[in-house]
Amino acid sequence: RFLLPEYTLGWHCLAWTATYLQHHVGAPWRSTPEQARLTLWWYALDPATNRFLWRDGVIQRLKGWGKDPLVAT
Repeated sequence: RFLLPEYTLGWHCLAWTATYLQHHVGAPWRSTPEQARLTLWWYALDPATNRFLWRDGVIQRLKGWGKDPLVAT
């Protein structure tokens, strides 16, 4: 079980990717649990200031992990 941010715009991003991104075979994009968790944390907000918690970051994974669709969000 992983800790997820309470305040995040990531859920909207995940919904957008599921709606508008497709695999090369035409199937809708589905994020892995790790990709979803990264998206939720990337778009996490500070409730006191309504600003993003992070301004920059790095994702390093093996080829074929799905970095391009993840970064498209």
